[in-house]
Amino acid sequence: MQDLSAPTLASIVPLPAVPDRLRSAVAKVLADWSYAWDDVTFAGTAELDRSTEVWVFAISAGPLAVGDELESAGGRGAGVAVSAFSGGVIPVTPYQARVYEYLGRRGGGFAPERESPPQVPTTPDTEPARQDPQH
Repeated sequence: MQDLSAPTLASIVPLPAVPDRLRSAVAKVLADWSYAWDDVTFAGTAELDRSTEVWVFAISAGPLAVGDELESAGGRGAGVAVSAFSGGVIPVTPYQARVYEYLGRRGGGFAPERESPPQVPTTPDTEPARQDPQH
């Protein structure tokens, strides 16, 4: 069963497509961590539940695919909320985002998969020498 507290990656978004106001809010968080917007390598959206979607950003991210449950793979994390509009009195749902220093897939998606060692051929000419019990 899916953990409802873990965001599920809904889309991967090209960094230039991030709205300016959201980019500015994320950059403020990053400045506190001694990073800048140019250090962000991953942007996307994630579902918290069926009715709530948030943006997700990371300085470094493991291999991720739509549908993966996300979790911090270490480092710092923060939440950001900013109005979608700069003026007016009509209340609007703000952009909500989670910012991660390192983001991975739940269950270990940050570390690259280990390759299995090469298989040693088992043909007769490569088998180890056997001791002759008569000697």
